[in-house]
Amino acid sequence: MLKHKKLAAAITLLAVTSTGCATRTEYQLAPLPLPPRPELPTIPADDLACLSDRTYDALAQRDKARRQYADELEVIIKTSHLEYLDGR
Repeated sequence: MLKHKKLAAAITLLAVTSTGCATRTEYQLAPLPLPPRPELPTIPADDLACLSDRTYDALAQRDKARRQYADELEVIIKTSHLEYLDGR
């Protein structure tokens, strides 16, 4: 019986003293630079005249979707990183 009490005391002592030895892991957000928007070339209307209406509409929808996607990504970056939230 005395042996069990000593073993229980040793386990308790070990558990209490070893919990303070763990290192604390702290995560920090790394700065995420906002990439500059590319300067897209303009396409003269004459160059697009050879496209069918269907192809022209598909091209316009694609450009609009890419622009919206870039806007969404910019908002995500600006709202999730401290350097943009603090106004730095």
